[in-house]
Amino acid sequence: MWEANVRATERVLDAAVAARGKRVVYVSTVNTYGNTHGEQPDETLRRDEKLGFLSWYDETKYRAHQAAEERIARGAPIVVVMPTQVYGPNDHSDASAQIEMAFKGKLRFTALTALGMSWVHVEDVADGVVAALDRGRVGESYALAGDAHTLRESIAIAARLGGHKPPRVAIPTRALRLIAPVNDRLGGFPGLPANLHETISAGENVTYWATHDKATAELGFEPRSLEQGILDTWGTDAASASQPKRA
Repeated sequence: MWEANVRATERVLDAAVAARGKRVVYVSTVNTYGNTHGEQPDETLRRDEKLGFLSWYDETKYRAHQAAEERIARGAPIVVVMPTQVYGPNDHSDASAQIEMAFKGKLRFTALTALGMSWVHVEDVADGVVAALDRGRVGESYALAGDAHTLRESIAIAARLGGHKPPRVAIPTRALRLIAPVNDRLGGFPGLPANLHETISAGENVTYWATHDKATAELGFEPRSLEQGILDTWGTDAASASQPKRA
């Protein structure tokens, strides 16, 4: 993960600078803020490293962001964008899978529902990246943040839009903690991540929220609501599936 997230970032940024690119857009993540504790901070936030990191992903993405800032300080023409939780067509992440299943009435249980994410549609992220390339100020960072909701709220929204009720069964976090050592040692039980311990530490009562005010003011970034994004992503498929099939 260090090689993929940190070293690869360093190599690509250095190659772009060596090629005398006039402007480089580095796609970071709002996860570099760490746990925002229910707040929606702006780009001036600097996390306290003494508090540690939530996961290896958390630390490596933070270090990669630092690598970009170090090169900016040396004069590299880098603009940084920081998406929040990206979702949209053909996304296979666990977070999106839960929203899709809730929308389709197929989600049977929930876990870690206090996790807070700012959902941003992939097409809005793409628009934000292009806008940063065109109009972003070199050396600046822009949070491409969407609607801030807990996972519990997000699942409820998706279920309502799909005409379903949220699942009644919720797995207690204490139960996940009990099985995490064995789960991780065996490489993951069916339906559970191989690194359940980190999944819990990075998701239990943690929020990854941010404001997009700066990106809106300077880049014209206007993310769609989670409700609209869900319908844009899964609404058409659901409508097609409801149509009677021809003989």
